[in-house]
Amino acid sequence: MRRLVIPAVAILLLTAACSQTQQGTGAAKPICGSGKPATGTPITVGAIVTASGGIDFSSATKAAQAYFDCVNAGGGIGGRPIKYLVEDDGLNPQKASQLATKLAGNQDVVALVGGSSFVACGVSGPIWENNGLYDVLAVGVPRACFESPRIAPVNAGPRISAIAATQYAVEVLGAKRVAQISNRTPNVGDWTQEGVRAYLGTKGLTSAGDVLHDPGIKDATAVLLEAMRGNPDAIILEDPAPDDAAILKAAQAQGLKDKVRFACLTPCYDTTFPGQVGGYWEGFVSNSEFTMLDATTADNKLWRQVMDGYADARAPRDSFAQGGFLAAKIFVDTLSKAQGPLDRASVGRAIAGIKDFKSDLLCAPWYFGQAQRHNANHVTRYVKITGDGWQAAKDCTPTQDPDLKPILAAEAG
Repeated sequence: MRRLVIPAVAILLLTAACSQTQQGTGAAKPICGSGKPATGTPITVGAIVTASGGIDFSSATKAAQAYFDCVNAGGGIGGRPIKYLVEDDGLNPQKASQLATKLAGNQDVVALVGGSSFVACGVSGPIWENNGLYDVLAVGVPRACFESPRIAPVNAGPRISAIAATQYAVEVLGAKRVAQISNRTPNVGDWTQEGVRAYLGTKGLTSAGDVLHDPGIKDATAVLLEAMRGNPDAIILEDPAPDDAAILKAAQAQGLKDKVRFACLTPCYDTTFPGQVGGYWEGFVSNSEFTMLDATTADNKLWRQVMDGYADARAPRDSFAQGGFLAAKIFVDTLSKAQGPLDRASVGRAIAGIKDFKSDLLCAPWYFGQAQRHNANHVTRYVKITGDGWQAAKDCTPTQDPDLKPILAAEAG
């Protein structure tokens, strides 16, 4: 019996073909569907993102775009491709209002999906309500994102994440005197710090001093020293990752690691963050609103495949990208089951009817529903820096935010 010998060049070509199949490129089998590329009438959705003005939260919309591109390559929704209109508010509420009006006025737009803005929710919520639109938000930041009948974020949000980080500091690290560092973006930093103080009160503890600074830290040492005035034994970092990294570098220069425990909100949980802060911060803990970035579960593996196949290599593979992917997947899965024409009214009804949506990215099922407030994601995880990467520190843990009582009561009912 003759042995089959495959030339080296053929092996290289076969390897390339397999790679294309995983990435959904070329004529290989698509990974987000089973059909041919969608060519029907587009289904148009929009999103508002803060991608400039000093803060870049665009990893969510980049991931949502990648998933929509993947779905379009695999047949779309009933043969119809998804057209994604992403608008950057530049951290400007007035511009955000103009963009929301623009999207709402476009009658082709049937919903909002995958957005992530520091300033838009307060102005966009009423506009969506007045125009029959629903928003499956990837990353809710200000308070208004969680207190609108037409907006439901898939993330937990800064308040929940901050309380969760504080819970870890108190319950696991034994902290008694907790301080916070946040930026003063309206209804973000103040609302977040208010939540942590409410949680501390349930434990018989009081804040050791909270700092609100202008967005984009220019003097991290000054901000850190202000937080240290109350002699805290733990500091909760509540800023975007670059500002948190600057605070940790300042703390390292002050030799504070053995004197103060630091914990962070989800923004720190980025694959590049351990390299930014260095080995000094081994054991540093961050909250995670979604599953581990390297989890081998089905949806998380699909997210990584989608990012590798359809997103720019420079697009972050972070928690907010997980949120963008998840928001887009919730939308696609929901509309794939919808009956009849997909116009603004029918899509709105389908979104409002979402309940018990399960994904391994989340600790608990997600829902939209008819309510004045939405905060379905309130059970989160924890990770810690080990070596030059992250590992699990604590699995799914309910967040003890006193403000969740009405939501928990509604879920129980």
